[in-house]
Order: sequence, then structure tokens, then C-alpha cells
Amino acid sequence: MKYSLILLLACTTVGCSGNDSESHNAQQRALRNRTLALAYIDSGMMAEASDKLAELEIALPDEAFVYANQGVVALRQNKLEEAGTLLEKANVILPNQPEVALLRGEVAMLTGNFTQAETILEEAIMAHPENIHLRWARKVNIEHLRVIVDSIPENIVARLALIKELLKEEIFKDAKTNLDVLLAQEVVQGEQAQGLFNGALAQIEAGQARVARGQVIGLDNVLKPTRAWQQSLLEVAGPPGTIGHPIRAFINTPIPQRLPTEIKTVKFTKDVTSIKPSNKKRVLLVESPEQIALVEVENQFAYTVMPIDWNNDRKVDVLYGTTNGVVAIEGGSILLEGNGESIVALTPWDADQDGDLDVLVTRDSTFLLQNNGDETASIRKLDSPILKSTHIIDIDEDGAVDVVGIGQDGKLVLLKNERSGVINADHTVLPNVEMEDLTIGDFNNDGWMDIAYLVSGAAWIAENNHDSSFSTRRIGGSGATIEAADINNDTRLDLLLGGEQLEIYFANETTQTIDVAGTVQIVDADLDGDVDLAMSGTEFAIWHQDGTPAENEFQKIILEAILEGGQRNNALAVGGFVEVSAGGTYQKHLITGPLTHIGLGGHSADAIRVVWPNGVPQEVIEPVPNQIFTEVQILKGSCPFLATSNEDGSWEFVTDLLWRSPLGLKINAQTVPPIAATQDWVKVRSDQLKARDGIYELAVTAQLWETHFIDEVKMIAIDHQVGTEIFVDERFVAPVPPSYKLYEYDNVQVPVGATDQHGTDVLQIILERDNKRLGGFEKGPYQGIGKDHFVELNLGDIDPQLQIDILAQGWIRPTDTSINVASSQGSSPAPKALEISVADGKGGWNIVIPNAGFPAGKLKTSIFEIPKGSFTTNKCRVRIATNLEIYWDRIAFATKSEATVETIPITLQSADLGYMGFPYMTRIDDDAPNIPNYNDIRFGQAWRDLEGYYTRYGPVEQLVSGGVDDRYVIMNAGDAMYLQFEALDPPKDGYIRDYIFFSDGWVKDGDWNTVDSRTVNPLPFHTMSGYPYAPEERPAELLPSHPDWQEYHTRYITPAPFRDVFK
Repeated sequence: MKYSLILLLACTTVGCSGNDSESHNAQQRALRNRTLALAYIDSGMMAEASDKLAELEIALPDEAFVYANQGVVALRQNKLEEAGTLLEKANVILPNQPEVALLRGEVAMLTGNFTQAETILEEAIMAHPENIHLRWARKVNIEHLRVIVDSIPENIVARLALIKELLKEEIFKDAKTNLDVLLAQEVVQGEQAQGLFNGALAQIEAGQARVARGQVIGLDNVLKPTRAWQQSLLEVAGPPGTIGHPIRAFINTPIPQRLPTEIKTVKFTKDVTSIKPSNKKRVLLVESPEQIALVEVENQFAYTVMPIDWNNDRKVDVLYGTTNGVVAIEGGSILLEGNGESIVALTPWDADQDGDLDVLVTRDSTFLLQNNGDETASIRKLDSPILKSTHIIDIDEDGAVDVVGIGQDGKLVLLKNERSGVINADHTVLPNVEMEDLTIGDFNNDGWMDIAYLVSGAAWIAENNHDSSFSTRRIGGSGATIEAADINNDTRLDLLLGGEQLEIYFANETTQTIDVAGTVQIVDADLDGDVDLAMSGTEFAIWHQDGTPAENEFQKIILEAILEGGQRNNALAVGGFVEVSAGGTYQKHLITGPLTHIGLGGHSADAIRVVWPNGVPQEVIEPVPNQIFTEVQILKGSCPFLATSNEDGSWEFVTDLLWRSPLGLKINAQTVPPIAATQDWVKVRSDQLKARDGIYELAVTAQLWETHFIDEVKMIAIDHQVGTEIFVDERFVAPVPPSYKLYEYDNVQVPVGATDQHGTDVLQIILERDNKRLGGFEKGPYQGIGKDHFVELNLGDIDPQLQIDILAQGWIRPTDTSINVASSQGSSPAPKALEISVADGKGGWNIVIPNAGFPAGKLKTSIFEIPKGSFTTNKCRVRIATNLEIYWDRIAFATKSEATVETIPITLQSADLGYMGFPYMTRIDDDAPNIPNYNDIRFGQAWRDLEGYYTRYGPVEQLVSGGVDDRYVIMNAGDAMYLQFEALDPPKDGYIRDYIFFSDGWVKDGDWNTVDSRTVNPLPFHTMSGYPYAPEERPAELLPSHPDWQEYHTRYITPAPFRDVFK
């Protein structure tokens, strides 16, 4: 039996009471505009942020916050002069305000006014000598560092910075004293850190300041991943981010916060019309935004029931387990045959994060019922004790969804999801607590999941300390089961203890008892925005809540994933999370079922961020009532992009790079293929690259959830006669890609006919490279894999003995590791590379290239050399077939040419790594690729970055111009490597110039199933035996002792900014 579900973001908005004064309303409008302006800035939507700040400027013309954040908006748009003017306006209102001073100093630095920046900061320090952030901005000054260290002596970042500056000035005694303090603080842990520490001391004793400073720089780098170092950096530098930190609070306008209505108790009334006998298991399902359905499980042995979308059709099933061990879908198939042992627990969990829901099952053991994606299941054994009260949770906020449960000894067990299908049992969480039941939620609204549990019937809460530890507090009461929900819509989770009666423990520390026994399902049964209760005990009945004051608003969120041609997420987004910002309050909820109910207190929702189970974020600012909230098909991983600079200095997308060398990419659940080649080449047309001031400017940009390792870049010019064309083969072919080869033609021709698999004439679509692309094939269940399709070309009447090359230009919508894992589990068709066949003249076809690979990304040219003699008649027909999502723009053919070309190397003058941000991605239709618009740049944290060391910003030509040597630039999402090549003299008369851009390196994406996708490590190198590899294989260039790790790779990135940006 199926229950249709649509995706909705529904908001019931209730206004302030009629007694509110106009002044209060004006204050609330100002407060909301402030919140919205900040939300737009955080989301990179600068035009919308400007609108809200303009409204605030009218309401609060003397508020420095307004002009300072207008300055931030201008700064992020690279309007430096405008930013400086606006920030000076803020400074006039409140001179030397610390946050404004930091922004003014940043603008001065970016415009090259270093003396002015120093003056701004020093004047602000004089006005606010206690401000640590101001002094840290002047950390090149030893005296400022001494003040910081004296103020916060436990701060290891400040102390290391002080030691480095002391050694620069050869103040050995003080440097040694501060090193001794670090040792006493017990932060120098591990062999590597201890070796660098000892080396620094020895060099200080020898009077070698430069060498000692190098050892301290190395020690600083080694300590960067530690929690102590990260917390120290936050203390001195503030939250990490990009250009221009927005100011969060009004500076000189006090506006009181509107508090949620204080609700001591709520009223529940039994709906007598809902009473049912207790002979069946029942569950209430949201059938639509306006309708709810009561589902009864007919199996008399049913013991536990729950909603699930097992087959990803966006229709909610009811899953049940029986006392004799059967797991089945009500009205559907049996997923697990019985063995006589009762089902104790069922928990929907996308354990392998491959886009469909698996089920954690406990009967005589705890195991995973793996969803094969074809309505069948496989048993996957786990190294786990028998568990009850199992719940999904992301306990360490790393994006990989874990499970907590209770073992037979009453101890908590964590099934830790280590990504890539690896699940380990962890018994170290709350090891000394014996509990009877548990639930999860963010009880203190800090964005980390906590655990509520029962000990001898009494409720406790264990609050997540963000470091694998928990702080516990007793709530009290007496019950057999525990649940959590925001009963009174005041933005805080309350606890419900079920047993002989229902006890409610509100977050505001009031309690309430309802005289009803049994287990409880928390659901808005009448869809009025108040949480109701479905009680199952001696009878089944719905208890409706009445009386939650209208001042407390709510939000209901139902998420809908893309089905056809997608399946990157399970249809209900279980395992993702939703964050809501409302009037200065913050909440985070893990998605566990079809609907997530969120109380908003006395506010409307200002902004909502959903992070889908596959890790892709999606935001809505100013959500409206009944707004449809549906998944957007965003490419999370591909490769670095190549852009060229136009004559006006703007950037234009050319294509993407390095498709041949993905790190840790699985082609099925187990197999990581070897990387056969790391060099890539692409053609840059003459109209795409023009010299400006004697320079060719290009940029390699990183926008997606990836880390890029760029070992070499180089470029050559190809001068060829007007009327001829040159190409390179830009395909990916496994296991061995094609070698570099230049193709020159003077006779490129178009087919006389072309039809697709349906017999449709498609000739006009493929004649020109005009953004009209050949699609028209049926999508499959997974992104990147469609139904079998082909294009058949009639080349006309030509000599069959000629060497014919097919030139096919188009792009591929790729799968990713998780899709490859999912599609390999069941009976879904495997992806098929391009297959090239020729007509045999007898009504059949001969396969001449069985494995022709596929285009290596966006806007690529594939060249298929038809073997000479393949055609048996002069009626030459060719078929290009696959089931991959490949969209052809132009298909032509040519014969070999004797055209004259001249190849000219071009000198790389400079390479600079910097921050670009995230160009907005657009596409003209469903058959077109997403293309970055470099005129619409957004800032912030777009992805959960891979953690590790990246190359610092600045000159990097030494890393990319010395040939292939395993010394490379490590780029993060949002980075750009700006390249300048020396322009050549114009080509001689009668010739035209195109270019070939070469790159060498690797790409590693953040997909949950990519091997070692959480971190930048292990670092790749050209002779590695595989990925990952044994540690002893790592070459000297990649060891921390190599000078590159002191000079270049010193920027340590964590996922924290992505995790915390919405708080």
C-alpha cells in the first residue's frame, strides 16, 4: 500500500498580538531585516543583502552596523573604493569600533595602503587595548603578541606566533621560555611534534635563529589539526571565513529581542472518534500537506512499525517486523523471512549513503538489511552487539550518519559510520551509564546532536561537548520510554516519558502529566501546527493539542528528492538535516522521517538550510507559506574548471580539467581502479583567449566539493592555415586513456543524415556547435545512467577505403562514487562506455571500437578513429551507442590531412593562488551542462571541505612550472590559480592560432563513498602503487620535513565553517 508524498516547505505565520505598539513593531521589522541581511550575506546573495540593508538605512540612519555591512557587501563584490567609503561612514558614527576597524584595515590592505592599514589598527588598539582580535591583526608586532599571550596564556596559536617573531629578532631567551611553556601545557604530543620541538630547542642553544624558526613553523603546522590549536585560532582570530566578516549585531541601537511565549502547560484532548481497539499496530502517515492517513498493519504478529520509502518512489510505505522475525512492507513484499525470533528494533538508515534507505534490524543479532535498489534486500553482517532503541545520529557532525543504540548490558553502543561503507562499533560513549531507552535531538540548540535517556526510569540529557565527550544532567520523572519534540513551539525540544502515564518535561523546566498509558507517536494529526499524540496502549487514540498560544509559530518541512535520473538521495532525505534561523534563534534537526516539525517561538522563519544526505546544501531565505522545497540537481563533484580572461578583464569558462585522475573513486561497491594517467589536455580556441597587455591570462578554478592537486601546467600555441581545424582527443577511456595527439583537418564534413534510437531525424541538432544538444533518451533511476540509446550517422557516398575520423563534441553528466556503489548492488544496468559500430551492408552492424570511453567532462571533443577497411560499401553509416547521459552538440567527420601546423611553446610568467569564491552555476536547459558564471561570484562556505593542509595564497609558479615532480599546488573549493603566460607575436598571414592547455595532477572529491574522502591525506604521487597506499611508499617531497610544508602548504582547512555558518 502506498501513500503519496509531495515536498513542501509550509510555514504558518501568526502575527503579534493587537496590543503591540507601533514602536515595538518597528523594532521587530528592523530586527528581521538585520537577520535577513546577514542571511543573504552568508548565502552570497549580495544584491538581496543590499536591499535589506537599504531598508535598514531608512529605519536606522545612525546605525553603524548598516554602513559597515554595506561595506562588507561592496568588499565581497570587489568594489574596494565603495567599501572604503561606507566603512569610513560607519567609523564616523562610532570611531575605532573594533569590528569596523578590522574591516577598514582589510580594505586598506587590499588596496595596497599598508601604512594606512597599520594606522587604522593601531588607533583602534589604543581605543580598545583589551581587544584580542585587533592585536592579532597586528601579530607581526612582538609587543601585541606579548599582550595576547599574557591575557590568554593557554592560547597555543598566539604563543607559537610570538616564538616565531622572537626568533626573527634573535631574542633567544624569551623564545626558549615560551617553548618551555608549550611543553608544560602538554600540547606537544606525538613523535613528529616532539622531534620538531627538540630540534627548535637545539638550534636555539646553537644560536641558529633561522633554522630554529623553521622548526617552530614545522611544529605549528603539525599542531594545526589538533582541537587545542583550532580553538586557540578561533579565540584570537574569530570565526573562519572569507573576505570581509559581516558584523552580527547592531552596534549603537539597542533593540530588545522578542522572547517566545512562556507556556507552562498545554492541553491535550482525546479524540473519541479516533479510538480503535489494540489488536493491530497502527501508524499515522502524512499523506499530503492537507491530509493524514491512519495505516493499520494486518499481520497479527506485527511488533514494531514505522514509515519508510523503501523503493524510492516518493510514496511512503509502512515497514513492520513481527514476533516471528519477519520484516515486510505492509501490502507489499517480504524483505526478510522469519526465523522464529522476534524483531526487536527497525531503524531506517542509509548506512552506505548511496541514495536509498537500508534498515538496521535487531532480532537474534543486529545486522543491516541492505537495500539493493531493485526492491530486493541483502543481509550485511555488522560487528555489533544486539541493540535496542536504535536511532540515527551524526554524533561528530562529520556528515556521515551514525547510529546509537542500547546493548543487552544497558550500555550505549555507537555504530560509527567511517564512510565508504565502513561501520565500526564504539563502546566509549557514556561508558558508565546503564540505560533503558534513549532518543536524540539538539537539546541546547548549539547545532550538535545530544542524547536523552532513561536511567531507572528517570530522564537524563547528555549534551554533546563537540569533542567525543558529553556532559550529563538529570531531568527526573519516571517512564519506560522517552521521546523528544517541541510540544509548545518555543524553539526548544521537550521530553515525553511514556509509561503508566505520560509525563512532559518542558525545556523551560516546567512539567505536565497526562493520564494516558502506552507508547506515543508524535505527529500533527490535525495539521494545525500543534504537536498531537497518537497513543497505543489498551486502546489506540489520538490526543489533540489545544491551546498553544498563537504567538508561537511553526514550520513544517517535507523534503522531496529527485527521482528520475537522480537517486543521489533517498526520497525522504532521511539522514540529512535542516537548520532554521528565526529572529536570532537557531535550530538544527536531523531528518528521520517524512515530515520535520519545527517550533519558531514568536518569530517567522528568516532562513532555512537543508543539507541533503549526499552532502549538498540548499538554502531558502525568507521562506513563504506553502513554498515548495525540492531538491536542486547540483553537481557536487567533477573537476577543476579552466577559465580565460576577456579583454575587459572578466572571466569566461572554457572547460574542465583532470578527468583522467580521480583519487579513491569507486566503480562499484569495492573496486577502486588504478590511475593510468595524470596528464590532461584541452583545446582553447582562438576566440577564447586574447592577449591583454602582452599577457595571456587563464585561471584554474575550484568550485565543487573537491581537493585538487596540480603538479604542472603548460600551454602551447598551434598556428594552422585559415580554413583548417585542429583538435585533440578529450576523452576518458579506461583502463588506458589515449595518448596526446594533435589532429589537423582541412576537410571537416557533416553527415547527410542522422537519426536516434527512436528513428527520429536529429540531423539539424548535431550540425553545428550551437548549444542545441541531442538528448531525447529515457533517464534511468540513477544520475548519469540512462536507457540504451544511440545516434546513427549517414556519412553519405564516400570512399570506404579512406581513414575516417568521427568528431563528436558534447558533454557527459557523470555518476559519482555513491551512485556507482548503489547501481552495483542490485540488478540495475551497469554503465556502458561508448561503442562505435559501422553498417556491414547486409542490414547488420560490426562493432569497430567496443570501448570508446566517454567525453572527459563539459564541452569536450571525442575523436573516434574508424579503423581503415571497416566500411564494406561506399554507403557509410556509423552508430555511436551507450547508456550514459551523454549529450552531443555537434558531430562531424573528416579524413586525414596534410595541413601544415606550427607548434610554439608559451612561457609561464607567473602563477598565483588566491581566493575567488563560487561562481553561480547555470544551464540553459535540461540537456545542457551547468556552467559557472564568473560575473556572479558568491562567497562563504559552499561545501564540507576535506580537512587538511592546503597551499597558502600567493605565488606558486615554482610548484607548477618545474615539470612533473610531485611538488604541487593543493587547492580547496573557492580557490583559483591565476596564470599569466607571455603573449606571442601574431601568427603570420594566412594562419590562425589555437592553443592546447596541459595540466597534470589529481582530483579527490568529498563523496561519502570515495576512499578517504574526509581528509586531504593520503597525498598522491606519480609512482604510488594504488590509492590509498602504504605509508612507507610516500616520497620525500610529501613528508612534513620537506621545505614545501614550511613555505607553501601551511593553510589548514577544516569543515567547521560549513558546519557553523548558519548558527
